[in-house]
Amino acid sequence: MKSQSIHKQGFTIIEIVVAAAILLMLAGMAVPAFQGSVADAEVAATRSMLARVRTAVDFYAFQHQEEMPGQDPTGGSWSSSVFTSQLRLSSDLEGNTAASGSVGYPFGPYLNEDIPANPYNGLNTVAMVPPGSDIQGPDDSTGWIYWAATGTFRINSTEACPDGDAVYDL
Repeated sequence: MKSQSIHKQGFTIIEIVVAAAILLMLAGMAVPAFQGSVADAEVAATRSMLARVRTAVDFYAFQHQEEMPGQDPTGGSWSSSVFTSQLRLSSDLEGNTAASGSVGYPFGPYLNEDIPANPYNGLNTVAMVPPGSDIQGPDDSTGWIYWAATGTFRINSTEACPDGDAVYDL
């Protein structure tokens, strides 16, 4: 009879440590690249949201004889709730609003959903800056800032883009 030797084969501790070190190095290279992608995605999402609302504001002004949204047609005061209603509902030439498709309200809606949430602070509120007023800059207290005199719509964020520019300036 021949003698057979049984050898159990396995990994040595050195081989396991080397494999773990390689995996850690690969993860170390992937994580920073992923973090940059997340920041770039936030900037792209912000640009998209800004473009959508700015287009809605421009189209409202076009159809309402260059009057900007946000002014209450009955009292003349400016408010973010009127701004949102005038973009989300149907309106008449004076800016009065009604449910979409209502008779006598031929314009709009200009947005199919609510004002989007700011991707940096999660807020969808709008700070209304009435004509003749001003605001110093972003303070993260609301999601967005709207200047009624010019129709300018900006993100209210003190964050910076990956390239170092302020997201406020997008």
